[in-house]
Amino acid sequence: MSQEESQRSLSMDYLNLLINGQAFSDVTFQVEGRLVHGHRCILAARSLFFRKFFCGPDPPTGLDPAGASRSNDTGAAARPPGVIPVNSVGYEVFLLLLQFLYSGQVSIVPQKHEARPNCGERGCWHTHCTSAVDLALDTLAAARYFGVEQLALLTQVNSFLSLSLSSLCSCDLFALL
Repeated sequence: MSQEESQRSLSMDYLNLLINGQAFSDVTFQVEGRLVHGHRCILAARSLFFRKFFCGPDPPTGLDPAGASRSNDTGAAARPPGVIPVNSVGYEVFLLLLQFLYSGQVSIVPQKHEARPNCGERGCWHTHCTSAVDLALDTLAAARYFGVEQLALLTQVNSFLSLSLSSLCSCDLFALL
């Protein structure tokens, strides 16, 4: 095994262990009723929002640090003690945000042929359908909200390239007709 293959394997092991892995996690969020595990050190190192949230005297809004100490509010879904509710983004987008914070990489294009809301086409590749655009916009909003400018830039570039490619394909198809 080459050194590059070894490093790639180590990176994948690291990511599989850390991203939403309960082992060794020291913070738990609840997003859309699902628990998401994280690591304060990594989140704080990669995001000013999380650094202020975990360490600052005045945590930013959007996450409820007091919610971690309350186990249940009247009318709210049951939440284990110590869990921080996240109401500002959806589950899928929050996982994409974490994936980027942990690895510096993320694929914002939904999985091919996966059933998606707002896309009724069977076998859609989700490169520029409504569902893909919604996911990109939600990811961009989350990146800006959580102060992860590199993810915001990556999302903008990917969206621009996808739309440009889509326009180019449409023009070429129109020229052939």
